[in-house]
Amino acid sequence: MLRELLLGALFGTFTGLMPGVHVNTLAVLLNGALLPSLTLFAMGLTHTYLDAFPSTFLGIPDEGTALSILPAHRLVLAGKGMEVIRIALYSSFLATLLFIPLVPFYLVIAPLYTFNIGKIAVLFLIALLVLTERGIKKLWAAFIVILSGLVGFMVLRISLHEPLYHLLTGLFGVPVVLVALFYEMSGVSPGSADLEMDTKSLLSFSFLGTLLGMIASLVPAFTSSQAALMGSFFSKDERSFLTVVYSTNTANFLFSLVNFLETGRARNGIVMRMPPMGLSALLAFLFASLFVGILVMLYGEVISKILASVVFKIPYKALNLGVLVFLAVLSVYFDGIAGALALVASSIVGLLAVLLGVKRTNCMGALMVPILLN
Repeated sequence: MLRELLLGALFGTFTGLMPGVHVNTLAVLLNGALLPSLTLFAMGLTHTYLDAFPSTFLGIPDEGTALSILPAHRLVLAGKGMEVIRIALYSSFLATLLFIPLVPFYLVIAPLYTFNIGKIAVLFLIALLVLTERGIKKLWAAFIVILSGLVGFMVLRISLHEPLYHLLTGLFGVPVVLVALFYEMSGVSPGSADLEMDTKSLLSFSFLGTLLGMIASLVPAFTSSQAALMGSFFSKDERSFLTVVYSTNTANFLFSLVNFLETGRARNGIVMRMPPMGLSALLAFLFASLFVGILVMLYGEVISKILASVVFKIPYKALNLGVLVFLAVLSVYFDGIAGALALVASSIVGLLAVLLGVKRTNCMGALMVPILLN
């Protein structure tokens, strides 16, 4: 058991810190190795702890952390990049701790979920997004939701290996990097990891994120980022919002496993590669979640700081230009010309949201509208 968990943590560390490499992609590549379920679980959980690094320092999103890019980037520019990493690690670990006592409640509600409940939740969320904008921006917000929804519907319908990469990178990653090219930055460093938020806020927003992750694990195609949108209406600043995003991401993964054990429904690419096990395996996974969480907390911040120090030795404009090229190359590598076109279309919508002055969260219509149309 120990060897399986350590191997999974090693793989998850690689995918979490390596830009553009999703844990599901590595799981596909290693499928022939017939990895044990505990290794797959440790790999996926470790990834949720560490995937804040590429989205924070390089603007490269993961499906669970796409919404964190803009607030994280603002903190990086203020010399608070390592604080973002600490927020990610602490909120993910708190989500792991809070997840365990919520399991009995989840076992009751998971079988009650129906697809119509999910559609109602998505409609409510879209209404909140649009109506919380001011004045004419309500119209622009509705426009972005619909436009991003159409782009998302088309990208998800065509045969692509990594549709979410092109979609989320274009909507959230490319606009941030393009705007950053016009910044004149010097003297920015990873900064101190000291938290500038009180313990009560960290706990309360981690608990909120854990509840939202539980909801996300029930609804098919409903990602952690979409669930974290709900938290954006309660968070008061960048740090509280990031706490919600990262705790939602980890909780979603953990509850998805419980959902799979109880109902057989696979809600992410990791559990899809596990054999049916039933609830008899639940206790082992609960202990594994604690072990992996404590392990990653021991080294996650250290290794992130080392890598961040390397990143910040590169001139800022050159770094952003290099990231932009890297994003485009990855799109072509994953899906050829079709992937590049999907990236360009998504980027145009993301830039439109910036130019129209509406919240970037409206771009999540790319994933919400397809749920309504299915």
